[in-house]
Amino acid sequence: MIDFLEEAYKRKDDILKDIETLCRIPSVLDESTAGEHQPFGKACREALDAMLEIGKRDGYQCKDVDGYAGHIDIGNHEDMIGVLGHLDVVPCNKNGWLTDPYQMVIKDNKLYGRGVADDKGPLIAGYYAAKIIDELNLPVKMKMRIIFGCNEESGSACMKYYFNHMPFPSFGFTPDAEFPVVYGEKAGVHFEIYGDVEKDNIIGIYAGTRANIVPEVCEAYVVGNYKQYKESYQQFLNDNHLEGTIEEEGNHTKFVLVGKSAHASLPEEGINAVTYMCHYLVSLSQNRLVHFINDCFYDDHYGQKLNIAYNGMMGPLTVNLGILQYKDGKVSATIDMRVPHEVTEENLVKNIEEKLEKYGLSQKHDMGKALYIDPESELVQSLHNAYVELTGDHTHQPQAIGGGTYAKSMPHCVAFGAGFPGVDYKIHQNNEEISIDDLLKATGIFAKAIYDLIKK
Repeated sequence: MIDFLEEAYKRKDDILKDIETLCRIPSVLDESTAGEHQPFGKACREALDAMLEIGKRDGYQCKDVDGYAGHIDIGNHEDMIGVLGHLDVVPCNKNGWLTDPYQMVIKDNKLYGRGVADDKGPLIAGYYAAKIIDELNLPVKMKMRIIFGCNEESGSACMKYYFNHMPFPSFGFTPDAEFPVVYGEKAGVHFEIYGDVEKDNIIGIYAGTRANIVPEVCEAYVVGNYKQYKESYQQFLNDNHLEGTIEEEGNHTKFVLVGKSAHASLPEEGINAVTYMCHYLVSLSQNRLVHFINDCFYDDHYGQKLNIAYNGMMGPLTVNLGILQYKDGKVSATIDMRVPHEVTEENLVKNIEEKLEKYGLSQKHDMGKALYIDPESELVQSLHNAYVELTGDHTHQPQAIGGGTYAKSMPHCVAFGAGFPGVDYKIHQNNEEISIDDLLKATGIFAKAIYDLIKK
């Protein structure tokens, strides 16, 4: 019997070296350096080249699909299983990191760095899982195609382009979530909120760069000398166990509030700096925007105040106010929602528009599709059995999540790993981490799962 976990540990040094190579590249979407064959910017192009070079180094067939994505083929069969991971990462708040986010650091048997858990580390784990099967010369009936894109964190345009030019694998998984296997993903919905709001005494409010992250820092600029607000603001911070600053900004006052970032699919794990800032500002201003945010988002992650709350087979609808720009009386905000498959677009939009009308605001939106694969299907059951066999965990069962992954990019695909139940990897947060043991265990599980699906 093959000990896939032992095989993963044999390759530990090589796995860590390749993850380190990828993590050195700050592959955040950068439209300022976008161009031909690097549609998501220079750094994402560099990450794509680095992953392709890893495949070429090991003697495999590699393909670059116009800088959007690429793949490494292991084996020569016509039919194939796909393992889909992403090379792009979310931005870092460097002030909140204890190490350089773009240098993989090993401490106490853990890896630290942007991408070690989402998703460069798991992508390399998936790649080495396929390598193990190949290097052991195990009998298989399909080739293994490792597919990697550069735009997962900003809408997955990479996979849309890739699959417009490349065939779908017969089935596959993406190591971009958690164990056990994920058979369902809520629909991702973005609402763009806009309008003109009379300023009153609010000069500007700014927070967030990505809708799929709970904003950690919010800045607000208010008419008046900071001394008149200092005592009340400090009391607010103390009462809510928050950090922040207040200072003179010309003839006005600058407030900074620091919350806690988190993935937008789990907004309850973060502290939204925008909603807390507006909860304070309503005591100072009649500005309609701060009252809208306070009335509709403060202390509510599930849409109850927007009258859209719903808890279905996939769990609750979640809401994250991820981006806010308010300047010269003009509002631009982005709300990220994760919506169970039972919720209709018509009812969602109707209820939100009723709220917006009250505050004189408008919306435009896009609603993706939910993913649902039969939990009893061969794909789900085979992946789950591999997980159980290598972990002995019979407690945790196949699940549905709020996060959106590449699994929605092709038929017969699910999310599978690489996180283990109950472990906080600080994904989309400061000091992202993963233990070396978890990473190697995931590699072994992936190898076992792939082989069970494609063995002769």
